[in-house]
Amino acid sequence: MAAGTWCSWWTPSVRPRQATHLAKVTLRCVGTGDPAHDVNGVVVMGDTTAKGSGRGLFDDFGAYRTATEVDFTAVLTDGLVAPDANVLLNLYRYTEQARTDLLGALGALGDRLWVPHQVVDEFWRNRETVISDARSTSKGAAQEMSGHAGTAVQTLRTWANRVALSDDDLADLRDRLTSVFDEVQKKITEVGEGEWQSITHDTSADPVIAGLDHALAGQVGRPFSPEERTELTELAKERVKKRVPPGYMDAKKDGDGAVGDFFVWEQLLRAASERGSDVLFVTADAKEDWWRKEHGFNRGPRPELTAELRRRGGGRLFLLSPKQFLEVAAPILQLSLQAGSVEDIERVERIEAEPSHGGWTAAAIEALFNGLSYEGYGNRVDVIRHAAEMDGRIEALSVYEICDYDDDRSLRGFTRPIKRIAGNLVEQGVVPDSAVPVLTAEYENGPGRASGFAVHPLLVPLINDVADDDEQ
Repeated sequence: MAAGTWCSWWTPSVRPRQATHLAKVTLRCVGTGDPAHDVNGVVVMGDTTAKGSGRGLFDDFGAYRTATEVDFTAVLTDGLVAPDANVLLNLYRYTEQARTDLLGALGALGDRLWVPHQVVDEFWRNRETVISDARSTSKGAAQEMSGHAGTAVQTLRTWANRVALSDDDLADLRDRLTSVFDEVQKKITEVGEGEWQSITHDTSADPVIAGLDHALAGQVGRPFSPEERTELTELAKERVKKRVPPGYMDAKKDGDGAVGDFFVWEQLLRAASERGSDVLFVTADAKEDWWRKEHGFNRGPRPELTAELRRRGGGRLFLLSPKQFLEVAAPILQLSLQAGSVEDIERVERIEAEPSHGGWTAAAIEALFNGLSYEGYGNRVDVIRHAAEMDGRIEALSVYEICDYDDDRSLRGFTRPIKRIAGNLVEQGVVPDSAVPVLTAEYENGPGRASGFAVHPLLVPLINDVADDDEQ
């Protein structure tokens, strides 16, 4: 077909056999003679009505159209469905029944399942770490529960002394209290060992690997050539600088982290272009460089992504979380889900979506405060809370007043217990090595007496939120 001519064309979002449901559009074929693209890969649209003048509500705004059951049925039965690396890695975080059901849903897709090569690359690079982290979850929870038990016993003892409770009554209450905590710790350990007894680093014996090997057989895309990878890496960096989605939210990641999402997206675009199909991307990533957010809620894919997929010859773009995917796919693919599977996947998504403030979460701050109180450093907790209330800073004079210290007492080493207990939380895997310090000393004129202390700015809102929750 000659460049510069006009031609009729069915929109590439669905197969020609579905033409009764399509709108006929007119494309101007420019550049190479490819009816869908010019030399820059941009579709030039002609008029879509007989009169050649009007456009509709969703023309150019397809990302705002709410997906229906009909839409999902079409993409699950005749489109392209691609999971993100986090979907595959989260199989190690789910219970056995949730893992089985999600693997079953992926396997039921048949040739509609397609996995970008970058996704499998990231899966293998992160698998060992995820297994180790997940294994430590039960151990960390049991250790944290032990700390709570100590705090509870100390609180009980303090109360008993103030009301002159008899030794026998105190011993009875203490035994009953520790018994409950012991039972909880035992249950945590049993569940952890039960869920993980079959998970192993050995790929020949790992049930997750066995399930993925079966579901993904023949469904993984090709890798970029070395030359393509070099060229696309530079393009990805430029996109990150300009905040072009996806990937710019990972700009601070090391290595390929900052360009990994773009690699996944580029491979997905190429596959969708070859098939001319709608795309469903399943991801546990809830960041704004994938999702269009409205008042804090994910409402669908970013309009820029929808438009880019169209320009590259694909159809409509859909995004679902793993939980949503399982809920949507079950009736369409006629899957029978086990009780609790959806709830377990939702639990993992909720935990991963909890905002991290400099590496700290609300639960980690609570663990730090409980540890300080248990060891008799409750005044440090009071200082940290007061500093947070004062936008992150507290004067030395206020520290003396809160702690009821004599004026001649030195504040040297005041933050030492905080750093030590925070270090213990790092060892337990509660907070990462990169977590910011909670409280640091400040000096007006170099070394000497501290003029005050500061809570890290990233932690101020988190600590205030924890305080508000405690008061309710």
